[in-house]
Amino acid sequence: MKLNCIIDTCSCINLSNTEYLQEPLLKYLNDEAHLNYSNEVHIELRDHKDKNLPTFIHEKRRKLKVGKQTMNEYERRMLGAVIPSRKKKGNKGEVDNFLASVDQIHHVKKNSVIFITDDENATNGIFATWTESFPVIKVWSSYEVVLFLYAEKIIPSKDIAINLVKDLVAFTSPIPSKRSEETTTKLTKLLKRYYQRIENISKLLN
Repeated sequence: MKLNCIIDTCSCINLSNTEYLQEPLLKYLNDEAHLNYSNEVHIELRDHKDKNLPTFIHEKRRKLKVGKQTMNEYERRMLGAVIPSRKKKGNKGEVDNFLASVDQIHHVKKNSVIFITDDENATNGIFATWTESFPVIKVWSSYEVVLFLYAEKIIPSKDIAINLVKDLVAFTSPIPSKRSEETTTKLTKLLKRYYQRIENISKLLN
């Protein structure tokens, strides 16, 4: 059974620009999951057609409609106001994706939903309390996608999985010569954390 994933723009871009066997990781995830998003993310993806995104991710059928309330009403209830479309630093795409995730679980009655985002400002900010309120929604980054594909043996080896994690870091971070000491330390810890998770998968499933 395919996963139900609601994915944001930055994750689509990151997974589209990290490849295995000359295919983007987004393609492999799409083979294993229903990839959907809010209308706002559909608009964002349309505005980022220069980011090497595969054609399939733009399909209109991927746009989710909320069932219980309108998206504007959900925003008003959670934020006290409606976020204008494409507002700079408004996180509307991530906000609407999360609200769509809640709607899918508690009104459409999906068994499970995975909310995929690489926006640390959102996950460490507004979503920190939201995700605690709706624990049935799983939160992944692109790094968890690599773990999933490795556990499913779509990525066939530990070494390839580790290299894909490195590729994601390289794509999403400043080049080494431009990294601050703080950023370097943070990335070192991130790599160590995911290397250990890949090792755990290898021990149990291989």
